[in-house]
Amino acid sequence: MSPYAILVGLLVLAWAGDALARPGARRAFGLSSGTEFLLAGVLFGPLGMGLVTRQTLDTLAPLTLVAASWLALLAGSRLGLAEERRVPRRRYAQGLAIGLAVFAVSAALGWILGPQLVALAEGERLCLALGLGCAASETARAAVVWGLQQPGARSALHDALADLAEADDMVPLLGLALLFALAPQPAGAALRGAPLVALGATLALGFALGAVAAALTRIEARRTERWGILLGTALLASGLAMHLGLAAPAALGAMGVGLNLLARDGAALRTMLAATQRPVLLPVLALAGAALDLRDGWALWLAAALVVAARAGVKLPLAAALRRALAPPALPSRWVGLTLLSCGPITVCVGLTAAARFPGPLGRLVLGACLAAIVAGELLGPPALRRELARAAPPAADAAANLHVAPGP
Repeated sequence: MSPYAILVGLLVLAWAGDALARPGARRAFGLSSGTEFLLAGVLFGPLGMGLVTRQTLDTLAPLTLVAASWLALLAGSRLGLAEERRVPRRRYAQGLAIGLAVFAVSAALGWILGPQLVALAEGERLCLALGLGCAASETARAAVVWGLQQPGARSALHDALADLAEADDMVPLLGLALLFALAPQPAGAALRGAPLVALGATLALGFALGAVAAALTRIEARRTERWGILLGTALLASGLAMHLGLAAPAALGAMGVGLNLLARDGAALRTMLAATQRPVLLPVLALAGAALDLRDGWALWLAAALVVAARAGVKLPLAAALRRALAPPALPSRWVGLTLLSCGPITVCVGLTAAARFPGPLGRLVLGACLAAIVAGELLGPPALRRELARAAPPAADAAANLHVAPGP
């Protein structure tokens, strides 16, 4: 199929994403993570009907990477916030610690088992370990936002889970920046042999352009002009990062942090950016599903199982240890960690970025692990969230709902 036809189809998906999830409106149907679009990508891609070919995916790779990086900008722009509510420092530290623990365990397993999974070139063992760590460490807010859309779902437990979900978005993005900094660079690359410089340059580039965008939006208050500022600086940041061999999503994540900290009208900018999440996420998920490659056989399935097991094996015990402090006096179940298994925007961003940067087995394993984490999170996360929020519903509210006032004399 022609790349132009694919672009038209992606625009239709973007329109569908906007129609399904307009700000302030309740979604009538569809999964919280958009996993149905990922599966649609598999169906129409080379593994399914073949309407989207590998050659077409390669042609669209730069556009795909820019769109995936935009999701990182959204994550950085709301750093430390949950629905415009400041995340308490203690809760943020807890969520960050969980994300770092998952990253460390998944990366360690990847380092130990990587050579047994697939033949790796020199220097790729560490890259595979870091890639799998990035694939495992996001907690998406999509399922928690779903809870806001349900009557009576808002509770202290819901807010606590939302805080934990918001706290770890920067872990995979920083891991991605480190991965690109340590990866073997082509001969003649500007930052070859200087990983710390490359890591610092990634973050400094993004933050500097975020500061530029924040300064320009102070001068220009018109919404249309602000869109031009945000799009222009985002494209400049991603283009420079790709030209220098750096991680474009990490640069845009740092740009979002700069906007978050320095913009005078940050809430309005975050509202503008939030309106683009679903329209961008759904086509990116479809492209990620189409890019899935099973040629590595059992190695891919083992890498996917490793990431899913690491997420569950770390989050369940850590969340159970915190359950008394989550929403006192309500006590969640010991399985409350299942609510933190949902993932999506940053995870798919990591998978597509790794597949583009490492076109061999390494990239294919990381992408497959990312997609497996998204599907497993969709199967386990939202049902667990529904159960936990139902358990946390205050008995007084139920009693008041069933209260019948006796008629007067």
